[in-house]
Amino acid sequence: MFLAVSAESSYVSRKVFKKLEELAPLLGVFGFVFVSTAVISVLRGEYAVMEIGKTLMAMFFLTFGGFKVYNMEGFRGAFKSYDLLAARSDFYATVYPFLEIGLGLLFIFIVFSGSSVNLEVAAYISTIFLMGVGGVGVLNEILHGNEVPCACLGDVFNVPLTKVTLVENFGMMLMAVLMLSYTL
Repeated sequence: MFLAVSAESSYVSRKVFKKLEELAPLLGVFGFVFVSTAVISVLRGEYAVMEIGKTLMAMFFLTFGGFKVYNMEGFRGAFKSYDLLAARSDFYATVYPFLEIGLGLLFIFIVFSGSSVNLEVAAYISTIFLMGVGGVGVLNEILHGNEVPCACLGDVFNVPLTKVTLVENFGMMLMAVLMLSYTL
């Protein structure tokens, strides 16, 4: 009995460590985004949830967009395998990283300039659209049990498409929905 429990425990441990090893690059990038957001917020003396959220979105889009442009061809191939719009439009797959970088720059502008409500609303709606479409594609692949590479870090790292990717997409979308509702 003890040996059976021990073997089962060892199997589960190996499986968990293998999954963590696969996701390490993604988790490391998330760590960078969260730490840089915290540092910027502290340096600005800004501790309001909305302001921290805007900074987080800026860092998220700039960082993840930057990884995607590193090798556009590799990114497009992976992205087209699960994103609903990218699968139908090479143009969308090509411009997507630049849309993320543009959103990141827009959020930086909003954070540091105290910009107009109109710019914030545009940023939130764009975020909801991009993350929503991407999230639906990710959900579809996960529900069908397809094992495809995640394009969230371009093809710089070989990261699988997982529930973490789903949380990333829908989490950012939900954050934008909440921030939009607060703004209006």
